[in-house]
Amino acid sequence: MGFTDPIFLISLAGGLTILFFGRKLFWLYIGFLGVLAGFELTQELFPQQSEWLYLIIGVILGAVMALLAMALQYAAVALAGFGGGAYAALQVMEILPMVQVAQMPDWILLVPGAIGALLCLVVFNPALIVLSSLTGAAILVQLIPLEPLIQNALLVLAALTGITFQFVVYQRIDKKSKSQPRLQG
Repeated sequence: MGFTDPIFLISLAGGLTILFFGRKLFWLYIGFLGVLAGFELTQELFPQQSEWLYLIIGVILGAVMALLAMALQYAAVALAGFGGGAYAALQVMEILPMVQVAQMPDWILLVPGAIGALLCLVVFNPALIVLSSLTGAAILVQLIPLEPLIQNALLVLAALTGITFQFVVYQRIDKKSKSQPRLQG
């Protein structure tokens, strides 16, 4: 995957957007999780195909997920939490040297997915900030092959940067909305 490859560029732009604005751009976050799922699913089902096929199917799945998220809000919150929890866990496991992801059963991702879904339903904004920051950081760290120790350090640093940035923005928005007078009607 080169620096001009469309999947690389979409992953870079999506990873940065999710890292810093995942809570604010919730529907984009869900749509991008769909794009990533489409990339992964298409590569498994149709190996050795054109990257354009992966891109097209990923974008279609992402658009469908974003539209469903707009129509089914509570289900979308749980879906975002599940997808974010499972994807972030998978990406973290892939860069840990002691974990053999290829030998793990797929159902193991149900646990972090379920935890992510539950967290998003109970404490939506903080959970979404943490999950989107972890997901964005994992996407970005996977783009450039580095030593596992450096990848782990960058993952933690990027996730903490995204979490901090999003919490600061969220607090500013929350303070601003509380200071504005509300119309009684």
